[in-house]
Amino acid sequence: MKLYAKTISATLPDWATVVTKSADFIEIEINDEHPNFQSLLEELETEIEPGIRGVKAEDLCSRLGIEMSNSHLCQLLEQAQK
Repeated sequence: MKLYAKTISATLPDWATVVTKSADFIEIEINDEHPNFQSLLEELETEIEPGIRGVKAEDLCSRLGIEMSNSHLCQLLEQAQK
């Protein structure tokens, strides 16, 4: 899974790698099969809508200490998780 951010924290977890860094955005690749990432998802999982459980993109970004490069990407990430 890839995320595109404007800013990132000084340190990223071992399952997240910066692929591209430019003035406009930072491309981050996430190993979504890594056990620590799966644990984080389980910890952040909430009921998004009645009967639908998932992780809100804003919660994931907050935990990673990143700011998404485009608010529409947050919406797309949330839709993809459903």
